[in-house]
Amino acid sequence: MAAIAPMHQAAADLSGGAATSPNAPAAERGNAVSRGTARTAPSSAEMPVHDLDLPATPPAAAAKAPAATQAPAPAPTKAPAKARARHTPPPLPHIAGLDHYQVENAQTIVNVGREMGIDERGQIIAVATALQESRLYNLYVAVDHDSLGLFQQRPSTGWGTPAEITTPSYAARAFYTRLLDTTADWGCLTCAAQRVQGSAFPYAYAAQEWLATQIVGAFYSD
Repeated sequence: MAAIAPMHQAAADLSGGAATSPNAPAAERGNAVSRGTARTAPSSAEMPVHDLDLPATPPAAAAKAPAATQAPAPAPTKAPAKARARHTPPPLPHIAGLDHYQVENAQTIVNVGREMGIDERGQIIAVATALQESRLYNLYVAVDHDSLGLFQQRPSTGWGTPAEITTPSYAARAFYTRLLDTTADWGCLTCAAQRVQGSAFPYAYAAQEWLATQIVGAFYSD
C-alpha cells in the first residue's frame, strides 16, 4: 500500500511547480500558483464566449423586398378633336355709294331672306324699303313718331319692342313675314312695299328699286 503523499506535495505535483507549505504566507502561496500557471492562451473551448473572435451572427434572411408594383398604364387619351373649321363669311362686296355699315345691314337683309326662302325679287323689295326708310342705317332714335330700326317699324303698331326692332335680323324677318302676304303684288315694288309699310309717301319706294337691285345682285355674284 503506497503511502499517501502529503496534501502540499499533491498540490505541487498538480501545479508542476515547487510545493509550498500550507503555512507559507499568502503572498508566497499566490506567487507559487502564478509561477505554475501556463502562459499559453486558453483554448477556444475554455474561453468564455464573449472573448471569442467569432464572426457576427448572420442576420436573418432579409425580408424579400416587395416586387415593384407596376404603375397602371395610363388610360388612352382620346386624340383631341379637330377644331371645327370656322365658317368665314365672304368679304363684303364693294357697293358704290354705301359705307361698310350700310353694306353689312344690306347683307343681313339678304341673308335673312335666303333663310326664309324669299327669292331675289322679295329681297330687292326689302332692301329698297330699307333704303327709303333709313338709308340702311339702324336707327336707335325715333325720327317719326316711335319708328325705329332699318325699316322704321313702330312698337306701337305691333312690330315688336324697341330692342327687337333695332336688331337688324329681327327687323328683316318681321318685314318678310308681312311681305309674304303680298306676293301677288311683287311685280309692283311700290305696291308690295306700301302694303307692308303703310307709308305717307308710298311712291318713294320705287325710286330705290334700281340701287336695291344692284345691292342684292352684289351678294349673288361669284
